[in-house]
Amino acid sequence: MFIEQRLLDCVAYGSEFGHVFKTRIVTLESGHERRASLWSLPLGRYSIRYNLIKDEHHQAVRHAHLVCRGAAIAFRFKDWVDYRADNEPLGVADGSLQTFQLNKGYPFGGQTLHKPIKKPVSVQIFGNAHPIPATIDYTSGQVQLTAPAGSVLTWSGEFDIPVRFASDRLDLEPVTHQGGQFLLATDVELIEVRQ
Repeated sequence: MFIEQRLLDCVAYGSEFGHVFKTRIVTLESGHERRASLWSLPLGRYSIRYNLIKDEHHQAVRHAHLVCRGAAIAFRFKDWVDYRADNEPLGVADGSLQTFQLNKGYPFGGQTLHKPIKKPVSVQIFGNAHPIPATIDYTSGQVQLTAPAGSVLTWSGEFDIPVRFASDRLDLEPVTHQGGQFLLATDVELIEVRQ
């Protein structure tokens, strides 16, 4: 099950946005290493701080944790470090109705990691650098379009990451009292899920 709702995105300074791979490393007697990458794509790991949040924001985080039954159900999250795509390659049109998966490339040293984008928020498709109409599935990142044969297709837009709470437990801390109510703080650990 997946809930197509974004978790509260008014995160505080001190939040951490990162990712993790899984690599098996064996050190030989000679000191050389044998490395095997067990995952072809990383998983996002997030340590999110909500500091001095208002009651309605506290309720939004608390309700999300309750409805998701802790770590059981996944939802959308905005990774403030990586949520935009600009002029990303999509493919080449053949003149017929085609389906493409949105993805984003991360180049380094002549190599590029392509990560599928499964939870787009806003998308614009271009054929030979001109906007063209397309049908976007905002729950899967699939794009359907028809463009003249040979058109170079690209896309730009914003996207979310599918995540779940890392823990079944949620703690809230009253930080200060203002205007008849507590202002609260909480730390939320999130883990990207594969889809």
